[in-house]
Amino acid sequence: MRVPAAALLALLPVLAAAGQDPRYPLFSEDITFYHSFDSGGEADLSVGKPRVIWKSGEIRFEEGLRGKALVCGPEGGKLRFNRTGNLDFGKPGTIVCFYRPLGWETEANLPRLFLWAVESASGYIGLQGANDPKTVCMCQRPFQLMLLYGKRLPQKVYSIPAPGKKGCSGWHMLAFSWAGDQLFLKWDREPAKLFANGLPLADSDFPGDHFSLGSSDHWNYLLDEFIIYGRKLSNDELNQLYDDSIKG
Repeated sequence: MRVPAAALLALLPVLAAAGQDPRYPLFSEDITFYHSFDSGGEADLSVGKPRVIWKSGEIRFEEGLRGKALVCGPEGGKLRFNRTGNLDFGKPGTIVCFYRPLGWETEANLPRLFLWAVESASGYIGLQGANDPKTVCMCQRPFQLMLLYGKRLPQKVYSIPAPGKKGCSGWHMLAFSWAGDQLFLKWDREPAKLFANGLPLADSDFPGDHFSLGSSDHWNYLLDEFIIYGRKLSNDELNQLYDDSIKG
C-alpha cells in the first residue's frame, strides 16, 4: 500500500479493521516504510514503492512477534525494496527491526549474520552480527553497523557489545538512528550507544537505489516488524516501542 506520509495516520482505522492493533507501530505519523510480513512480501505502509523488486532464497513466513515473520538464513530468504521515498539518509531517521534466533546454539564456525543493508560497491551501509570469532555462537559476537566502500565517508565499523546467552532465544529489537554526524545503535532496552562519525551521512554516500531485508545465508532466524522512521527516535521512544512490541 503506497501512501504519502501525511496520510499514514488515516490508515490506522484500516489496519484496525484488518485485525491489526491500531496503536501499532508507535509514532506512525513519522513512518516512511513499515513491513509486518503479515501479508507476504509487500510492505504494509510505504511512502515510496511497497513491492519487492528482487528476492533470494526461499521466501516463506512463520508465526512471528505480531502475526507473521520472514524466515531468514539457509532455510529462508532475503527481500529487496526501492529506496526512493522509503529510506533517506540525507535527513535524520531511525531503522528498527525485531529478530528471533533459530537454533543458534547448535551452530559453529559460521560467518556473519546479515539483517539489513544498502548493498553497493560504491557505498555500503548495513547492520550485521560480527564475522568473528567464528568459534563462538552469534549471541557471543557484537552487532555492527558497517560503512564500506564510500568515496566521501571513511570506512567504519561501529559495534555494540554481544548480548550473551540471553540473546540466543526469544524476540529482540535492534535500532539504528542517525542525526548529523551522530550515529546511535540500540539492542532491546539497553541504552543506545552514541558514535561520533565526524561527517554526517548523506543520501549520495550510498548510491544503491534499493535496500535489502533479511538473509538467505548462514544463521537461521525470524525477522519481523521492520520500520523506517523519517526522524531520529529518542532512547525513551525506542524503549516504548520495544515494550509495546514484546509485551503487546
